[in-house]
Amino acid sequence: MGKYLNRVKSRFGSDTRGLLDGGRHALLHTRTLEFDELRPYVPGDDVRDIDWKASARSGSVLIKRFVSEKHHKVLLVADAGRDMTARTPGGELKCDVAGQVLGAMGLITLGRSDEIGMVYGDARGSVNIRLRRGETHIESMLHRYAHSDAHRGPSDIVCQLEYVATHYRHAMLIVVVSDEPDVDDRLAGVLGRLAARHDAMWAMIADRPATAVGREGGYDVASGRPVLGGAAADPRVIAAYERAEQRRRARVTELLTEHAVPHVTIAGSAELRRCIVELTGVFSRAG
Repeated sequence: MGKYLNRVKSRFGSDTRGLLDGGRHALLHTRTLEFDELRPYVPGDDVRDIDWKASARSGSVLIKRFVSEKHHKVLLVADAGRDMTARTPGGELKCDVAGQVLGAMGLITLGRSDEIGMVYGDARGSVNIRLRRGETHIESMLHRYAHSDAHRGPSDIVCQLEYVATHYRHAMLIVVVSDEPDVDDRLAGVLGRLAARHDAMWAMIADRPATAVGREGGYDVASGRPVLGGAAADPRVIAAYERAEQRRRARVTELLTEHAVPHVTIAGSAELRRCIVELTGVFSRAG
């Protein structure tokens, strides 16, 4: 594997079995011809999968295990704007954690022979990478995302979602990777359009709280200005800020739940596997 996939693998691990097995729009096949492994028979297995020759040699009943019977067309939709240069609660760059999430989804598709592509960008527009299969393709996508930081514009994930809603008409699985979005009519409108045609899930990279950084409470990477300024030392201001953040997160959760979009918030790369397993598990149970 290339350096980006290897970096993700060191965090996420190599076991991707059972992930992304659900979804309304999975492309169904009666059986792939790609053999995976033999395992012991357990009650409830399809008897047609018993390998009688191998069972006779081993002295126990063995089942042929195949790669997943459901395949997806997976489209990663990623924010590559200025907001992704902010820090997570653990101090990592949000774009680095986002790259780990994108890579983890790539590893999952490798094990399933899914097609995968990506749309990324900022408020100025979107870059479209066509759907393909294979390790080299995924490594190239991760490389391009990692090197998209030379001239970042303002973040606007709705811009990328609008691009997808306009240019991708066939049903697929959309995986959005961004910071925690602000809820407004634009976001609600495009989510409604996408949810009507596609499966979707959303991995949000958490911001470091403004109250946790510096005497002025941290700064907004979009404007370069302090978030709280001199009021950062006022307990009433801090309490009001925390209440506003709770309301904002509640609005995000309400909107995504309304459109049946599984979602997680990831505070850092140490949470990568747990959060991705949780996210894809919700998706699989919904399929």
